[in-house]
Amino acid sequence: MSMLQQIIACPVCRKAKAEIPLQCDGCVNYFKNELAKMPSPLMDLTPWAVLGTVEENKDNAKPLRTELFRFPIIPFLYERILPPIWALGLRNLGGIDTEFQLVTDFFGQNLAIVADISCGTGIMARRLALSGRYKHIIALDYSESMLAQLQQKMKLEGISPSQITIIRADVEALPLASNSIDAIYAGAAMHCWKNAVEGIRNIYRVLLPGGKLFATTFLKPFPSIVFRFFSLQELQDIMLTAGFKKDNVQLQSRGLYATIWCIK
Repeated sequence: MSMLQQIIACPVCRKAKAEIPLQCDGCVNYFKNELAKMPSPLMDLTPWAVLGTVEENKDNAKPLRTELFRFPIIPFLYERILPPIWALGLRNLGGIDTEFQLVTDFFGQNLAIVADISCGTGIMARRLALSGRYKHIIALDYSESMLAQLQQKMKLEGISPSQITIIRADVEALPLASNSIDAIYAGAAMHCWKNAVEGIRNIYRVLLPGGKLFATTFLKPFPSIVFRFFSLQELQDIMLTAGFKKDNVQLQSRGLYATIWCIK
């Protein structure tokens, strides 16, 4: 069994392939059949896909800040408009290139599995794969439209599915085994999630002991009309509630942009 088949897990029962019975009554073998596609262009491992429902029920409905990125026009414009704005200082000065340097400095080298959660079009996942520093990248996002753009970008940049595994997933029910991931990047993402505490709690669960989280998000006083914005204290409280120890959490703000470093 491959390393990925031991790491990718059913988002409903949280079991990897080896732990699931030959005939799974819970998902009628949907999870096993998706896993059998590897290396595949895309796996849908959202809980409602695994359970066989067409759309999530009312209890699982996502807010506009999450659903917005499923509209095809948003992924199409994402890398065409935002990177120059980021580079001017909306994110770090220097934009995604500066953030890539911060991420790789924190993660180090020779890690087995790095996950990019809420990866969007894979603007960071692709850089991580092309750097050659890590054995494999898992790119996860809720938006199938974003992931379709990621597939196109991978083809253009010569990145194969053996370098990046693409999964449609919900951060509140990550399809990853507990204690399985070396490092996680969640860039400019938390303000888009339905429940940031549950998202970070899931991230903490799947990280290996000593595993690292590098996250960024936007801060108040941006008004929380569509997106949810945070104070630094709120972000620290979220990290601690999720399980990270205070001594292993570092936060930094630059203008309205927060950077978070955590170690499990």
